[in-house]
Amino acid sequence: MITTLAMMLVFIRFMLQFAGMDARDPVAHAAYRATHIVDVFGRIFPTVGHGRISTAAIVLMFLIRLIDISGKAALTHHGIGPIQLFFTGSLSLILDFLQMCRYLVIGSIIVSWIVVLTNNMHPILGLIVRVAEPILAPFRRITPNLGMIDLSPMVAFFVFYLLEMIIGSIAGNMLPMLG
Repeated sequence: MITTLAMMLVFIRFMLQFAGMDARDPVAHAAYRATHIVDVFGRIFPTVGHGRISTAAIVLMFLIRLIDISGKAALTHHGIGPIQLFFTGSLSLILDFLQMCRYLVIGSIIVSWIVVLTNNMHPILGLIVRVAEPILAPFRRITPNLGMIDLSPMVAFFVFYLLEMIIGSIAGNMLPMLG
């Protein structure tokens, strides 16, 4: 539970930085403060992509995932080797990342409906839209422009879901061989 919350916070921080939102932004400020540990890791792991991709956040999410897997293995009195831990951690991190992106896409769909129905944009709703935009932008380039109907969130949702299924299948087939 605690590791899930920590993963979500670091993912939000990663996405804020990926969306180019500054720590001085009043809506994003709280998330940046709650995840200050990413800045500490940032001294070791640099950002790439013109400062938009935080390798520190990725490494921190990976470490949180490893701690979660190791803790569950210890609680069930099952040992886990370092190679299996690495691959399990890597694959589950990728799956978690895809799932969180899918949830963010769902959130952007819901926000767009709320904005259309209420004709009002609360700052938190704007934050969701801004954070989801870097995920949706590539899909907007490949989906047809139908005027007021934006198919990119649906296409993104299905692509993320399909990737989850494929990687989950690979993980299901590969991990028993490592154990």
